[in-house]
Amino acid sequence: MLNAKYHAQEAEIVAQAGRKGAITIATNMAGRGTDILLGGNIEFMAREYLKEDEIDPDEATEEQMKEKMARAKRVVESEHKEVVAAGGLYIIGTERHESRRIDNQLRGRAGRQGDPGASRFFLSLEDDLMRIFAGDKVKALMQRLGMDEGVAIESKMVSKRIEAAQKSVEARNFEQRKHLLQYDDVMNRQRATIYGLRRQLMEIPDQREYLLGEKGVARDLLGDFTKKYLGADVAPEDWDIDNYNIQLQSVFDFDAEGEGIDLTNANSDEIEANVWEKLKIHYAAKESEVGAEAMRTYERIIMLNIIDAQWKDHLLSIDHLKQGIGLVGYGQKDPLVEYKKQSFDMFQEMLDRIDTITIRTLFNLQVVAEQPPEALQRRPPRRAAQLRFTGPNQTAAAAGEDAGKVRTVRRTEAKVGRNELCTCGSGKKYKKCCGA
Repeated sequence: MLNAKYHAQEAEIVAQAGRKGAITIATNMAGRGTDILLGGNIEFMAREYLKEDEIDPDEATEEQMKEKMARAKRVVESEHKEVVAAGGLYIIGTERHESRRIDNQLRGRAGRQGDPGASRFFLSLEDDLMRIFAGDKVKALMQRLGMDEGVAIESKMVSKRIEAAQKSVEARNFEQRKHLLQYDDVMNRQRATIYGLRRQLMEIPDQREYLLGEKGVARDLLGDFTKKYLGADVAPEDWDIDNYNIQLQSVFDFDAEGEGIDLTNANSDEIEANVWEKLKIHYAAKESEVGAEAMRTYERIIMLNIIDAQWKDHLLSIDHLKQGIGLVGYGQKDPLVEYKKQSFDMFQEMLDRIDTITIRTLFNLQVVAEQPPEALQRRPPRRAAQLRFTGPNQTAAAAGEDAGKVRTVRRTEAKVGRNELCTCGSGKKYKKCCGA
């Protein structure tokens, strides 16, 4: 029995499946893609002979192996002639598969190595393939012909109907794979863009021009802010200067008013040019503190980390989009077209986030100078507090003189009896008033 679970044992079964009188049962998962030699396999048979003599095949000597190989060869040649004379390997199939390729693979077991063989398939009109694609027509035809239930049907017409059903299934599966490939092609193009950017960062150490050049990421981002909040086609009194300052402070760590840039009495192009010059000076000062080589390393590491994090989030979002995009079909829209549109918009947003987060991280990078060991040694030692600790069995007096003393409370006034008048002046007895 072959079921693709015990590979080592099944290899031996398949090797000897062509011997005279051998019957091998295989599931759909096993037995495909292997050659069955009529008469058996010489090498496997020789190893079996060694095991019968209690000899490990892997430790057998060359003479022992040659002896068993010669014996196995004589047996295989003899049985090969008998099996060929009997008609060769006979294949019996209990159903027809959805793909004709699988049926042909099964038939091919009977005709390998130039040996003769035959194949025969048994199937029912209640099989999935016949029931879905050809069951009703064939059943109606059998009823018109007066065929009884359980009678074998052998007809070219039935075979043609089965082949037509297989073609229908193959066409459907092909369309599904083609449709899936169209979805995957969208991700492949986006993946090529991201991997190209990562490869550029890995192969080119200096990315300063890409980040801070005149056509770099930082300049484009500043231009987007200026166009959004200080539009050239908008009157200066309608500019959103507050949000413009907020974006400059958040992304570039830059205070325009503190740097003396007038945002009200100049046009948007002049403001952008002035801000850009100041930003280059600030970044150059930060680079001089860190060092040019170290700054290039920081730029690459920061960009790589941000790209990887954003790409992982984008893949998760695309998976969610793919799961629910089929619902747009209810709105008379093509899911594939909508998927391409939305995935492109999401990819563009991801690229914008990568640029924004990268520039924000670099411009907000704080340079921390490490103190030399001499400076740490010059620090005055911290004065220890005057504390005394007591053991678990010691008295409290050991922690302090006053803490361990027991104070006696002494009465300074005469004691008031229970039946005497209360001292509060109420006229009642003490036990009925304050002493209650």
